[in-house]
Amino acid sequence: MRHQLLPKLILFIFILNITIIFPTKTPASDGIQWESYQKGIVRGKSEKKKVFLNFYSDRCQYCESMEKETFQNSAVIAYINRNFIPIKVNSDKDHQTTIDFNVTGLPSFWFLSEKGDRIGNRPGFIPANEMLSILKYIQSNSYLKMSFNTFLEEKVP
Repeated sequence: MRHQLLPKLILFIFILNITIIFPTKTPASDGIQWESYQKGIVRGKSEKKKVFLNFYSDRCQYCESMEKETFQNSAVIAYINRNFIPIKVNSDKDHQTTIDFNVTGLPSFWFLSEKGDRIGNRPGFIPANEMLSILKYIQSNSYLKMSFNTFLEEKVP
């Protein structure tokens, strides 16, 4: 009986060690992979990806709500990480970038093209389902040919 348990115990310890040393994580479980402004802008241009800018403050109640609700939604996390270079800008610390984007209220979200050109912005709290629609509208380049309301009516993916 003892000899039969030993191989099972060794296998169990081996698997336990592997899972501790090499934990598997899904992109959604890691959250949004935020970049600094400088690094994110460079990555966006080099990887030819659109940029999602999140202007926030640690003192902003709506920013905190975005973090706890919208940015914890697994669909939003996966879509942003897969399709955008996400950049987080603390408006209390990075005054110049905040001024450059004329941010007057928080939170404020900007979208930049693959070349770094400004596509548009959306201020205020955005629920997860609406954020996902906005992200798809920008990512699909639908903003070039239709209004956001038309996009929503046509339910373009």
